[in-house]
Amino acid sequence: MGSTEEMTKNRSAKKKLDLSDDPKGESKSSSGEASPDPLEHGIDDDLKPLAEGEIKCSSSDADSDTEGASKPIENSSKGIDVQGARQRNDSVSSGEGSKSPSSDRMKSGSSPVQNFIFPGVAASPPKFMSLEEVMKAAKGVSNMVLAHEIAVDKNFKLEKFEPPDNTVEKQVRDVMHRAFWDQLTDQLAQDPPCYEQAFVLLQEVRDNLIDITLPHHTKLRQEISDSLDVELIKQQAEHGILNFSQYSQYVLSIMSRLCAPVRDETIRNLMRESEVVPVFRGVMETLDLMRLDMANFTIQQIRPHIIAQSVTYEKKKFAEFLKTQNDGLELTREWLVSHVKPEDIAAADDLSMRNIVSLVINRAYMELLSWPDERLLPETVVLDGSRLLELRDRMSQVCVLGAVLLVTFSSVGPIVTQPDAFKLKLKRNLCIILDPALSEKDTMDVMDNIAEQVVKEVDDHLKENEKPPLPVSARNALKAQVLEVKNVDHRIRSLISKRAMEFVSVIMNSTTARPVQIPPGLSTLQEELAHICGTLIRLVTHNRSVFGEYYGDIISNHIKRAKETGAEDSSDKSEASASV
Repeated sequence: MGSTEEMTKNRSAKKKLDLSDDPKGESKSSSGEASPDPLEHGIDDDLKPLAEGEIKCSSSDADSDTEGASKPIENSSKGIDVQGARQRNDSVSSGEGSKSPSSDRMKSGSSPVQNFIFPGVAASPPKFMSLEEVMKAAKGVSNMVLAHEIAVDKNFKLEKFEPPDNTVEKQVRDVMHRAFWDQLTDQLAQDPPCYEQAFVLLQEVRDNLIDITLPHHTKLRQEISDSLDVELIKQQAEHGILNFSQYSQYVLSIMSRLCAPVRDETIRNLMRESEVVPVFRGVMETLDLMRLDMANFTIQQIRPHIIAQSVTYEKKKFAEFLKTQNDGLELTREWLVSHVKPEDIAAADDLSMRNIVSLVINRAYMELLSWPDERLLPETVVLDGSRLLELRDRMSQVCVLGAVLLVTFSSVGPIVTQPDAFKLKLKRNLCIILDPALSEKDTMDVMDNIAEQVVKEVDDHLKENEKPPLPVSARNALKAQVLEVKNVDHRIRSLISKRAMEFVSVIMNSTTARPVQIPPGLSTLQEELAHICGTLIRLVTHNRSVFGEYYGDIISNHIKRAKETGAEDSSDKSEASASV
């Protein structure tokens, strides 16, 4: 429909994959065959969608997930079920309406591809590459990011790009769209009507309808091509017998057969519209959404296939990436080596090396839960960087919440009846305040509200149990004690943080499905800790499956070199003593 509507489609291409290889349909054959699958050009041949006969429309395939690879932990009255606990906030969702630290970081910061390419580039020695090699490596990393997102995020889906309000981009787009539709209105209002712009619109509508058909809709594609034959329509216009409204109703009838249920109401409203231009404007907007629906449906169908091959695919693409770098594991090496302790080197031998390597890797993963913002992430965890930093912030928030609960009960515990019920109610209401806080700074900014809510909950509890209210001095003291938790070095907050990290570490190092004892003071936070542990284990399991060989080589080589250096130093000392 010309450059105006094409602008929105080009912006949609900035998503994680293209919706179509040819938005204007110029590459289609004259027979109206369906275009390639929307994901085909976003993923290399290794992960192309399933063949037509392999695609299934059952919802069971879409529900597959990588969580099955994480460690099962049985529930008991004394333990914690990491996988079975209900998530408080599905923060890794890419779906519409969800808001999470990961999505905010992706919008405000750099992309995984940018972070992935540059941290490991060494300054010397120089290495010469052709432009073709550079572009191929960049494309491989982009496809690896896409495959990784689909594999680890069960809620991954595409969304229509909308430029922010009050931006030049949005203003230019709106002006161009308005100009297109105004020109179409003016042409159709002429006597006799001018259909030049209308023919462009019908051509694009036809191509878009064919794009959203399924592979087995051969007859439907032929019907659309025949019914919206632009040459025939031009002949009708020349003879003055063109009924433009008839074609709009036909287009809407085809859309009603192909659309998802969520679009039914929109199409019914368009069918009741009598003006031609508003109808086709709504048709183009709805077709864009239907293309997104089709792409997301395709992602759901091929997701089990991608999950099954994601580890092998990411290994291959990362190996190709390393070939383009002088040292593509520089930050990863520093990260892992920093967690090798002297006792690991002293105790290492051929039998124990594997266990030592595993312990070092788990210690390194635990560091990610306290990773500073100003420090670059290791190359091998950049793809999950936003999720890991989100878990870090959630862990800090849970520790603050636990400290507030303990401070509250240490102050007013003796006058509280039914403490367990009161503690759960207090936690639930405080979580409502804390949930929108997506970072450490956001959490600290709402601490005043937390303190006010604590005092209110205590007052309400005393009133419900017909007890005298807190004196003003006691209220002020309680509020001040809660606000002291903002200090990172607060004694109770530090204790809660230490116990929470030890609990996560125990689960990370556990090799059995035995329930894990909740540390004292954290029983109320079992649900939140379960979510953090379950998400971390899922990410770590996938990451270790892809990069475990590199981790093992780095740690074992470092330990061997350290032992050899230590042996040489001992030999030199012995020789020096003998000479004396």
